[in-house]
Amino acid sequence: MKWILAALLAISPLIAQEKEPISNYQVLFSPRDHLADELISMIEKERKSIKVAVYCLTHRGIVKALTQAQERGVAIEVIVDPYSLRAKSVLRQMDKVPFPVFVWNPDVQFKQLKNGKTLKKKQPLMHDKFCVLGNDRVWTGSFNFTLDATSVHQENALVVENTTLASSYLAEFERIKKSGCIPLKTYLTNLK
Repeated sequence: MKWILAALLAISPLIAQEKEPISNYQVLFSPRDHLADELISMIEKERKSIKVAVYCLTHRGIVKALTQAQERGVAIEVIVDPYSLRAKSVLRQMDKVPFPVFVWNPDVQFKQLKNGKTLKKKQPLMHDKFCVLGNDRVWTGSFNFTLDATSVHQENALVVENTTLASSYLAEFERIKKSGCIPLKTYLTNLK
């Protein structure tokens, strides 16, 4: 029994050791902290890449900042849920933006009922709200990229600088993109 305890005590620092400590973070709340302005400022400072997965993107200032970032050489990719396209919004004009926009559009699933009938399952949402800037900064929280989310609603955002965390979010971005997204232009063409 003593040797088990000694072994556990010997390896416990290795188990508890964090891969990379989180030393730089920021917590923001809307409307008090003007989340859209904070995000736009981060977009303006990024020099390498920005990957966005957000349920709803209708904030014109954020779209403009992403467009300007792409024009100065930042690699931009955006994934949105079809909800963003329901109303006439900025996304209807986004086929003109210089960066790729993908729409979450997974294959429709069907459920076999006991009586032999088939029922269409409810399509899942792409309800994420995160942004990866470069390879080390993650913006995440409840904040949708909309005017109401920044000026009216009670929302939050957490910004963390950590390459391990950013790597996880980048992997999730790629997984979402490969598992059920189509380019915006294809999506809009299929609606016609």
